[in-house]
Amino acid sequence: MELRQLKYFTCLYEEGSVTRAAQRLNIVQPALSMQISKLEEELGQALFDRTSKGMIPTEAGEQAYRLFMPLLGELLEARQALIHRNGEISGRINAGLIASAANQALASTLAYFVEHHPNVDLQISYGYSQNLIDRVLAGDLDFAVINQAFQQERLNRIDLVDEELLVATGAANRLRVPAPVPLAALGGMKLVLPSRLHGLRIVIDQALASLGLEVTPHLELDDLTVIESFLRRSDYVSVLPATVLRQGLEEGALRGYPLDSPGLTRRMVCVHDSRRPLTPAAHLFVDIIGKTLATGLNAIHFYKEGASQDPDHELG
Repeated sequence: MELRQLKYFTCLYEEGSVTRAAQRLNIVQPALSMQISKLEEELGQALFDRTSKGMIPTEAGEQAYRLFMPLLGELLEARQALIHRNGEISGRINAGLIASAANQALASTLAYFVEHHPNVDLQISYGYSQNLIDRVLAGDLDFAVINQAFQQERLNRIDLVDEELLVATGAANRLRVPAPVPLAALGGMKLVLPSRLHGLRIVIDQALASLGLEVTPHLELDDLTVIESFLRRSDYVSVLPATVLRQGLEEGALRGYPLDSPGLTRRMVCVHDSRRPLTPAAHLFVDIIGKTLATGLNAIHFYKEGASQDPDHELG
């Protein structure tokens, strides 16, 4: 029994189609069929029923998948460890990031990574959280940095940062509400938020719904940097991650106000397919971008606290 045969078998089991499995494995269909036949011959029983609707696992196939999956993961991890035991990091990383993570931490992470690990080839993509998850599961991406709101059984998760969401306005915009801002007050504000496709909006809507609250924004924009820029020029209000507001707060162009308890937070996580362990290079990249994101949060506290201590109880 070969490692290649286990990979082919698990892929065919998950895809249910020789055509789709071969495409995912980037091999021709006869090669896949031949290896599956060899595996069945070695085990002495059929693992699939060949039907007009695809490859249907037999009872033996179901049991084989349950037994092989943990072994395959351990074998792949062991192979990666042995390949890289000389300490030199090399290889290729295909990563996906939500735009807010890319805008906040990617440039610094890349600058450090390419300087210290020049033998690693990098390919970075942006997208919505759900789109990135689909690409991870399809094998197009090694991992993705997304908002936590999305759940998927086949994904392993690495927590990166928990980030407070702040009510944000332009510097000239003063809100006549208490500080910290009551969550119920959001419903009466002139809001600009991402659309319901955006991971941050899903986080906000889910958190408010759990408290029996909801908001209807006047304007929807999916690029958080565009929202940040728009706030500087308008009387709109938004709810944004603290790090997105950092530069505007430092420049005095924005105001950031804490929300009253229980507040709103988003957790940024790295997800990867549980069937494909991260390589040492990918592990290192995830560790660096997580630390970079956390560093960006450390500078926010001063500006937020200063903004919330207005003697007239206005937010400013």
